[in-house]
Amino acid sequence: MKKYYDVLGLNEGASKEEIENKYKILSKEFDPKNNDNQDFFKEEFKKIQDAYNALTNNSILTNSGANNNELEITEEIKVEDSIKKEVEESDFNISEKQKMFSAPFSFEGRIRRTEYGISFIIFIFSFVFLNALSIQFPILGFAYIPLYWFYWAQGAKRCHDRDNSGWFQIIPFYPFWMIFADSQEGINRFGPNPKGIN
Repeated sequence: MKKYYDVLGLNEGASKEEIENKYKILSKEFDPKNNDNQDFFKEEFKKIQDAYNALTNNSILTNSGANNNELEITEEIKVEDSIKKEVEESDFNISEKQKMFSAPFSFEGRIRRTEYGISFIIFIFSFVFLNALSIQFPILGFAYIPLYWFYWAQGAKRCHDRDNSGWFQIIPFYPFWMIFADSQEGINRFGPNPKGIN
């Protein structure tokens, strides 16, 4: 039972009121609907749900002479179970593997080396193409802005995948290293592994 108390951040033997209060706070904070990093928050939300259900259904907490409060808790569990089911069936459930190019202009999260390699190739070909066209059509020079934004955003996410700051991509030859370096396993400070939960 200790692990369930630890999930909720409570000491063993906490009262029903403490468990309920902590559960309400954590379930709002870790609800996948309110957070960007869906895989991570979905997993944490499930842990919180399981811990709450285990502690409130525990025979130590519920005695045979059930009063009104205990009946309310049972009803709350049923409601929470239905909410949990909705979350599992909702659009917030994404597959274990992150889809490639789901947010190519965002600097948040992590991407795999495959996606970064493809982004690098797209950048090089687009750059050469724009250089050739902008000689005749100077207005196309503005197209460099989204092109560089795309490249820097993808580079930052690849740095994050190695658990480094996005600024690492300005180190000479580091972008070439990012094409070959493997992802950091599991969840790091920038989010879950884009290959899936390890």
